[in-house]
Amino acid sequence: MYSSLLVATDGSSDAEAALDHAVGLAAATDAALHVVSVVETRTAYDNAIVDPEEVRENLRADAAAALERASERAEAAGVACHTTVAEGPPPERILAAAADAAADAIVVGATGRSGFKRLVLGGTTERLLESASVPVVVVGDGREGSDGN
Repeated sequence: MYSSLLVATDGSSDAEAALDHAVGLAAATDAALHVVSVVETRTAYDNAIVDPEEVRENLRADAAAALERASERAEAAGVACHTTVAEGPPPERILAAAADAAADAIVVGATGRSGFKRLVLGGTTERLLESASVPVVVVGDGREGSDGN
């Protein structure tokens, strides 16, 4: 069914749930797992008070930590895992990573870490659903409410 899956993670609770789902799906189908974490280069903190490069470095560190967790989970499940940090607009970078991995499906969380929640899905997830040429599996963390409560 699947030979290659891409999961996008930002470390949010929904992304962690998506990662768990993707690892299980990859294990069940003997698919390779490709994990991407995208560092948004256009920050909301571009002002004189907060150094945008410091914000980006913090986001890069968060991305690296999320990818390390993904590698550990995949290894524990016996799943081949390839990780990538990308920079730029998340929807475009996720679609590019899916193309590079020849992914048969993309697995994402319903919402991300952004402080601006959509009514139902996060903006990146909505864009992927509109633009992806492969199935997009959307996973929530199972908790009620968009803020996890």
